[in-house]
Formats: sequence, structure tokens, C-alpha cells
Amino acid sequence: MGGRSAVGLALALWGGLLVGERMHDVVLGASAIVAALAAGVAGIRARRGTAAAALITMAFLLAGAARGSAFHACLERESAALGAEDTFWLDGTIDSPPALESGAPLVTLAIDAARPPLIEGSRVRLRLPDDCAVEWGDHALLLARLSRLEPPRNPGGFDSRGAGRAVGVIASGFAPYARIEPARGLEAWPRATVMRWRRAVERRLHRGLTPETAELVVPLVFGDRSAIDTDLDAAFRSAGLTHLLALSGLHVVWLAGIARGLAAALGAGVVGRALARGACGALYLMLAGPIPSLARASAGEMLGALARLTQRAVDPLQALAISVLVLLMMNPGWAADLGFQLSCAATVGLVTAGSALSAIGGRLRPLARAFGPTAGAQLLSLPLLIARFHAVAWTAGVSNLLAVPVTGLLLMSAWIGALAELALPGAGASFLHACEPLALALRLIVETAHRIPGALLTTGPSPAPAWLAAAGAVLLAAALSPGRSLEERARGRSPRAGTALILASALTLSGLILIFFARPIAPRRGHVWVVVLDVGQGDAIAIGAPRGWCQLDAGPRTPRTDAGQSVVLPFLRWAAVRRLDALMLTHDDGDHTGGARAILAGTRVAEVMAPGPRTGVPGPLARFRGRPLALGEVLENDPLMIVRWPPRADSATGFWERPVTSADNGAALVIEVGAGRGRALLAADADSAVEAALDLTPGIALLKVAHHGSASSSGAVFLRRIRPVVAAISVGARNRFGHPAPETLERLRAAGATVLRTDQKGALWFDLSTEGVRMIEWRRASWRREPAAVSIARTAPRE
Repeated sequence: MGGRSAVGLALALWGGLLVGERMHDVVLGASAIVAALAAGVAGIRARRGTAAAALITMAFLLAGAARGSAFHACLERESAALGAEDTFWLDGTIDSPPALESGAPLVTLAIDAARPPLIEGSRVRLRLPDDCAVEWGDHALLLARLSRLEPPRNPGGFDSRGAGRAVGVIASGFAPYARIEPARGLEAWPRATVMRWRRAVERRLHRGLTPETAELVVPLVFGDRSAIDTDLDAAFRSAGLTHLLALSGLHVVWLAGIARGLAAALGAGVVGRALARGACGALYLMLAGPIPSLARASAGEMLGALARLTQRAVDPLQALAISVLVLLMMNPGWAADLGFQLSCAATVGLVTAGSALSAIGGRLRPLARAFGPTAGAQLLSLPLLIARFHAVAWTAGVSNLLAVPVTGLLLMSAWIGALAELALPGAGASFLHACEPLALALRLIVETAHRIPGALLTTGPSPAPAWLAAAGAVLLAAALSPGRSLEERARGRSPRAGTALILASALTLSGLILIFFARPIAPRRGHVWVVVLDVGQGDAIAIGAPRGWCQLDAGPRTPRTDAGQSVVLPFLRWAAVRRLDALMLTHDDGDHTGGARAILAGTRVAEVMAPGPRTGVPGPLARFRGRPLALGEVLENDPLMIVRWPPRADSATGFWERPVTSADNGAALVIEVGAGRGRALLAADADSAVEAALDLTPGIALLKVAHHGSASSSGAVFLRRIRPVVAAISVGARNRFGHPAPETLERLRAAGATVLRTDQKGALWFDLSTEGVRMIEWRRASWRREPAAVSIARTAPRE
């Protein structure tokens, strides 16, 4: 096996690891090991030819399956050890550089001992108390509340379990108490030294840059995004530029270029420059930590340096494959890591399609050189982006063309400035000052691309566009792969390659056409969907009708999270919703309106609606321009959507003289959706006084329980009057308010309602019709046709 044999072996190993991820069986894993050894021995004995290549490739495939099976079986066992407990005393070691920018360190802990017991070596991700002094390699004694990492809790949502397991993490949580013992001894010296260098660079950057510029530069240099503003992070995503904040080849190449330049300036020859390049790749990996995409880029730089030292030519695809083989053998979980996958796909795109496009001659040559590399990387990355984010940033081509060189100059200025400041205080001031206009230019590019209407084109839940784009990407890479020798390159491309290129273009174009004409999923006529999204301690409800979607409330926003960005917008993109008929805000509590600005910035909204202002209760319309709503208004006829509360500010009612828990909650918007036996009452944060004033017909199919199940809502008289079949509670796990209150749950069960909670089940998807209410199991539903729904039986109320 010669030429690019490592490419086939890397693909075989990678495929085996992905297969093994789903095996989780010791017997199957052991069988795969035996079969891999047998195939490998047979291939070696065959020595040469197609049979030997096939047998050795099969050996790598089976070895990958065995390795992946064992890795994920270990993670399953470690996760099972968590049991029903959530609070642990943990004794362990910080095993990667902590993220400190936000002030509350985010660390990964390798457990040495735990009470209650956990398996030694298990890894968990924890947020420590504010300003806790901690570094890589330190020993920690922690009191921590842990939560298992889970699959997506909302349609289109983030898969925390998949992302965690890719890097060997089984749980996440918060440690209110932490005792840190700094690492000591010869063993700790390398990590401690490198971390001191990193913190010194960070201090120079913070001292020499404005806070706005440092917010961009520190993530670009070290990948610590813990303090980046959620709006800015969303702007990078919708502009198709989020890869600039993920450490990868771009960052290593620029720093390696600086290292080679400094070595050359000091008079170093080829060997000296190669050593500088390799050392730079290794040092960057130690400074930033074992980030999969960065490890791939650093391995590539070290391999390139080794080739220069041994005076051997480097085939880019062979070098990439060797890097992948080594890294996946060491870290099998990285096979499923999105950052690692994107880094490899983009590199293949640069080497194949990017190089071919850049070589176009004639009048198009300048344009081809500018767009070629970016276009190649994006075409090969497109299937992964569609499959994971359900959206395509159609502005990415131009925004990357402008942003990539600006980012490179910003990185170079930041590194040179910081290093010069460390060597001689004041020497790097001019370079750090240069970061200011460069950071401003990068922000301007990002914000401009982000504000373009429809910058992110939603794709919907269908896997067809991703599969078409993937097939096109594979054929494109094969057709445009550079020859392995000068003779092959001189001969040009074969007719077979030309055919593959035409087919690749057709497949990719077909996928893009499907995306462009994607229609939102919707219920059939006579039905309405109510989707209670899991936003933690807050409310966000999507309402789907045959003619369109609207959104009721937007979830909470905190300094670190925004439910509009992390939950609502991903759901809308997954559902291919490119326009909301309305964004309705029930009242001006942060857990209901926190994500509203993100929704307004991230998708088209025809109209904002909220309760009309009244004395002492201005409501959301004081901050969001829109249409005031009041009791009795009909918002929609198909399905019927009626405002049941609050009355108009000038109406004759004595309600406002009654004692209520909260004036804001008492003026919250209450909406009834549907007709007949399929009605839903969406009660916001209404308390028992409001419930008593509601004029409702008995027989509510679905009650969105008011105020997250607090004791002040869902009174027994009210529940006996409306007789709900299902009670849906939007509530955060282990919230500090104790919601839902035990007495509220008791009243709901006594009324015969089936109680469903977002903290237990994730998003709750209901189908309402004249037949009543049914529940859609969205995780298992097929969206190529009307999804099957499960009937919810009413339990008999107790006397």
C-alpha cells in the first residue's frame, strides 16, 4: 500500500469508531478485536496487491469498531454510576486549561475519589465560584451538584450528551464550594510553566486593549469564549464566521508563520525554521489545551516540520490522514466531535476544491484566488453545517473573504504585541494599538453580514439536503484531488474526474435548491400544534397552524445564556420557519421576555403583541413596539385564538382593587387556542385571582400551568371548573423557587389532569383538534409526513 494509503486507513478507522459508538457491547467489541487482528495478519501475509490493501483496511475498520465500542461502554458505565444522586464530594485533578474570562472558572475535572462513589477517572465539567484561583494540573476538593449530559431537549437543540462524550465528559454542574491545591513537583512543572506563560499573555492583552477589543482578541488567541457576549456570538454564527472563534488551522498557521519569521530574522536556516514551526504547533496545543480542531492543526504543523527536517515532500491529503489516524487512535471520541469534523472537512476542501478553484486562469484569476480557498472549505463543510445547525449562511462567501485576512492581521498583531510586551514592556504598544481598528473592522463585517435579512437560510428537519451536499462534497474532493506526483498533475484530470465533477455540482446544487424551497412543517387543516419549549425556568411556546407559526414568550436571558438564541431560534430553523406571524409577550418578566431581542434579530416577525399598558404596569410594550391586546380580541380564526385576559385599562372592572400576588403577573396575557374539545389555555403567570376572573367554558384539553406551577396558581375551584385533560408545566430543573409546588401538583392530579413537565421530558409537543389533545413524540417522529401522535388518556378525578 503506497501513495495515499493513509487516507483509506483513516476513513476506515473513523467509520469503525462511529459504528463502535453504537455497539456498546463487550462481546461485540472483543469479536471485532479478534477479527481485526486476523484481517491484519492476513493482509501482511498477502504483502501486496488489492487483497492486501482490502484486508488491512478491514483490519482498521474493525479495530476502530472495537476501540469505539470500548470507549463508549466505559462512558456508559461511568454515567450509570451517577445513579439518582445529584450532590457529590469530588476529589480530583483539573485536566485541561480552565476558561477564566467570565470570572467564574469553567473546568474539566478528572475524578480520583467521590462520595457517593463514582468510577475513578470519570471526567465532569464544572463551573466554580467566582474568581476561584485554579489552573491546569491543580488538585481540587469540591462540593458539586451534577447533572447527566442529555440528548437534545428541544427539536433542533444542542446535543450536550454527544458533545460531552466526544471529549470523554459524562456530567456537568456547579460547585458552590471549592478548595484548590496548586500542583507541585517536577511532574507539574511543564503544565504550570505553560499556564504562567498563557496568563502572562492574557494580562498583557487586557492591559493593552480596550474591553471591547479584548472580548474579541482573547477568544481568537486562546479559544476562551466564556465571556463573549451572546449577541456577538450569535452574530458570528449568522454571518457564517463562527469558525474564526474556534481554534484551528488559521490560528496555528499564523502563529507558526510568526515563529518562522522570527527564526529567519535570527539567522536560522531550513532546520531552524522547521524546528520553530514544529515547536510552535506543540506549544499552541499546550497553551490552549486539547481542543480537537486545534490538535488536528497542530499535528499537521508538527508533521510538516518533520517532513522538512527529513527533506521529504509532503502530500497534504496524506499528511492530514496520518494526523487523523494518530489523533483518533489516542482520542476515539473525537470521531464524533463537530469541531474536529469541520476542521478535517475544511482542510480537505482547501487542498482539493480550494486549490483547483484558485488555479483558474484568465480574467477570473484574481477573483478565483480570492474566493477559491474559502469556497472550497465551505463546500466540504456544508453537509456538516446543514446537519447540525439546520441553516446555511448564504452571506458566508463574501463575509469570509473580508473577515479572514482581517482576522489573520488581528491575530498577528495581538501575538507580536503581547510577546514584545513580555520581552520589553512598551515594545509591543504599537502592535496592540493596531488591534483596535482591526477588531472594529471585524465587528463591522460580522454585524453587517448578521443584519442582512435572512442571513441564515433555514433548512428544516429533512436529512435530504445534508445527504445530497455530502455526496456532492465527496465527489468534489475526489474529482479535484491534486495528483500524487508531478507526472499525474501534468496529465491533468481524466474524463472520469470530469464526470464526477459534473455529478458533484448537480448533487450540491440539488441540496441547495431543496433548502431554498424548504417549507415550514405544519399541522394539517383542523389541527394546531402547541410546542412548550424547554427553556429552563421560563416560558417559550411555539404555536403552529396550517398557515404559519407564532411565538408566545421567548424564555429567559442571563449573562451567559439567551434562550432566544439557544432554544427558540434553533427550533425555528429546524422547523424551517423563516417568518413568525406574531411574537406575543405575555408580561414583562425576564424569564418570559429575555430572549425576545434575539428572536427579533434572528428571524422576520410580522408583528409584536403584548398586553396594553396600565398604571403602574407598563408591560412589554414599553420596550418593544407593537400592538396592544386586551380581553375578547380574536387574534386568529384558523385556529381560533382569543385573548382571555387582561381587560382593557379603561374597562369597568373591580379586579384591580382585589389583592393580587404581583401586579405584573395579574396583567399578564392569557390566551385560549383551538375550539371544541381541542382547546388549550396558555395561562402565563396568572395567579388564582386572575383564574377566578376568567370566563371560560369547561372542558380544556391542555392547560399550560400558570407561573411554572407555583402554589399561588392552579386553584382547586378553577381546575374543577375547566377540567383539563393535560397540564403542561414549563419549569427549570432544581430551580431555586421550588417550582412546581407539591400542593399544585396534588391539585392537578386531583382534577384528573395528566401532568407533564419540561424539566423531566424536555420540550412538550401537543397536537390539538376537535378530537381532543394528543402528544407528538418529536424525538422519534418522521417529518416527511404528518407525524404520529399518541393519545393522552384522562385520569378520573378523585372525589
